[in-house]
Amino acid sequence: MGQQKINKKNVLIINQSAELYGSDKALLELLENFPANFNPIVVLHEKGPLTEKLNDLNIEIIETSVIKVKRGILNIKFLLYLPFEVYKSFRNIRNQLSGRKISLIHSNATSVFIGAFYSFFFRIPHIWHVHEIIEEPKRIARIYPSIINFFSKKIIFNSKATENHFISILPKIKKKGVLIHNGQKREFPYLNASEIINLRAKICPSIEHDTIIIALIGRISRLKGQKLLLKAFKGLVENFNNVHLLYVGSTPKGQEFYLENLNHKITTLNLNQKITIFPFTENIWPIYDSVDIVVVPSTEPESFGLVATEAMLSKKPVIASNLGGLKEIVNNNETGFLFENKNDFDLQRKIELLVQDNELRKKMGEKGHIRVKEHFSSEKY
Repeated sequence: MGQQKINKKNVLIINQSAELYGSDKALLELLENFPANFNPIVVLHEKGPLTEKLNDLNIEIIETSVIKVKRGILNIKFLLYLPFEVYKSFRNIRNQLSGRKISLIHSNATSVFIGAFYSFFFRIPHIWHVHEIIEEPKRIARIYPSIINFFSKKIIFNSKATENHFISILPKIKKKGVLIHNGQKREFPYLNASEIINLRAKICPSIEHDTIIIALIGRISRLKGQKLLLKAFKGLVENFNNVHLLYVGSTPKGQEFYLENLNHKITTLNLNQKITIFPFTENIWPIYDSVDIVVVPSTEPESFGLVATEAMLSKKPVIASNLGGLKEIVNNNETGFLFENKNDFDLQRKIELLVQDNELRKKMGEKGHIRVKEHFSSEKY
């Protein structure tokens, strides 16, 4: 095994987190199908669920700062400490590599910069994998494409929406760009009827057997649309009694107030008996099997929308915001519905169409499953 790795070309992969959300899952999908003549070495800034998956794959991990840039961090203090943090991270990477040559660097998010700096300093080819559509703050959004273009030999866009966004700001970035949609597979077996009944009772103990569960799966954050769906659901329960809303996900570290605000709003609307909040779970497939409708009500453009493909692989109809990469995944009126961005009434109307029509839910779920297999498979990715 050791001799095999010696003969392979080493690829240093920089990831923004050790969790198992969108870009993390896309990376894991890649690593499970990595080219045979390359050896991946993953750089993470902390331990998490992804760490365990990489250990299972026998993939080497370097734990150090990835120089992660996020909203509100670009201040004088950050810039003053930046050279020291870069130097420290360089030293940690070099020490763990122990003289091994790196042939390629792959940054798996636009928010991580240590790969860009390392490639520039040591003259190593760099691929920047773009999983984000950056619109705010506008001043940063305008210069980001130039930064990505300067530090990259190749740029991978995970959707046409992502590619178009960057090209609209910097047209020449198209020369380095390649469009590769995220790929997805499901190896977890589908739950049978009795297993679904048991899990539904465990997740939402108060529901009846004929209750329609509407699920939003994803981080509880500013842009995932939890409050927008809540407004639509408030109108929904006035017309239908057999519905239940399920939120699945946790807040980013340091942003627990999003969950507190959501809970407060649910209580204010007197919907505690109609809504369940279930924390992030690593094996999400049984959840998909146990719900009836999946909603992706993002209030800002998703660069792709992995939740949509996961739901479709699980044969569930998807209702999604009509923006970003979601428009490339969901075929409106065929695999689900697209609703007008931030329009809770339109969202409520689309949910109602599926709540009252079991055959439509089943038909759209089957067509969604076929669409993912044909257009967003692991093999294509």
